[in-house]
Amino acid sequence: MKKLYPLASLLLGSLILTSTSQAQTYSGGTYTAVRNGNWHVTSGPNVWDVSGEPPANCSNCSIVINAVVHLNTSVTLTNASLLSVTGGSGHSKLYIDNSGGADWASSFNILLYNDGSNPVNQIKTSNGGTVDATAADNDYDGVFAVYLASTPYTYFKAVGNGASAYSGTNVAYAQPASTNTLNNGSTVTSTGTLPIILSDFEAAVDNGVVGLNWRTMLESNASYFNIERSADGVKWDVIGTVKAKGNSSTPTNYSFSDGNPGSGTIEYRIHEYDLDGRPMLSNVKAIRTAAIANVSVFPNPATNYVNISIPTSENSPVNMRLIDLAGHLLVEKNVSGAGGTIQTFTVSNYPPGNYLIQVLHADGTKQINKVLIARN
Repeated sequence: MKKLYPLASLLLGSLILTSTSQAQTYSGGTYTAVRNGNWHVTSGPNVWDVSGEPPANCSNCSIVINAVVHLNTSVTLTNASLLSVTGGSGHSKLYIDNSGGADWASSFNILLYNDGSNPVNQIKTSNGGTVDATAADNDYDGVFAVYLASTPYTYFKAVGNGASAYSGTNVAYAQPASTNTLNNGSTVTSTGTLPIILSDFEAAVDNGVVGLNWRTMLESNASYFNIERSADGVKWDVIGTVKAKGNSSTPTNYSFSDGNPGSGTIEYRIHEYDLDGRPMLSNVKAIRTAAIANVSVFPNPATNYVNISIPTSENSPVNMRLIDLAGHLLVEKNVSGAGGTIQTFTVSNYPPGNYLIQVLHADGTKQINKVLIARN
């Protein structure tokens, strides 16, 4: 099976100068917008000529915009479909506005499908035509390539605002899309390559050691990860390197431990490089080592109960969990204004053995302490 990968900041479907040709015959039909207005209307004037509005799922279609059209629906292009925004004197424009939609189907978008076998689907601008998505502030608005090689599908925003990669409706890569306007003479396609999608990056402290864990959803020609640390968010130091798997169409988990994080608020990020030296940066995780060091768990070993002492400096809500080594949540407690208090978990009904106490702070940082439950 062919593997297909993202675009993100490397420009999905590279934007290139090209001219638009209508010589090809399209089995799905040709649809031409000749009047200004909304793409989809339920009543009133229609922007389309006698060919009518293109179907929401258009296979091997030619769609031509020769007017000023506002996209107000979701359109899927498959099987070598072509959307051309073209016209003299710069009067042909496709605007993608803010839908406020909560998913792909209810938002204003053009989805260029790619399953590894279909011919390329494209959007082209020429003769002064443009695609303008500067107002498309909703996550699911814009132009996307949709890779069908994984479930849920992976969406890569080629034109629009906000994050550039999504796994289903969840953000998989938080860096912004490369552009919000497709200018005259440019093309965006359903193909493109990015070496990796990073997701699920987490940081936690266990007895003074910061553990970093992250996952890749897809890899192509990935080389290695640099682990970077900063005390001020400006200067970043490489504190370690982890070799990447290289090529994978399934999720791969990675980890790294920082045994000397220092004190205060420490920030971490993952810098990935492919075999060509191109980088991709993760989001940033912050750890408050000073506050975490003041959280204590006792008695340890515990027989009937275990206490969690929260420092007086903690003035925000705290989430506390007792977890077994298989990752099962046994007890959970949320406390507002927990600073200076001692919270107690009853453990007399659990079998002897090792367990984890997890303390999650409001800013997302967390501490993990091991506790042994023993019987006299």
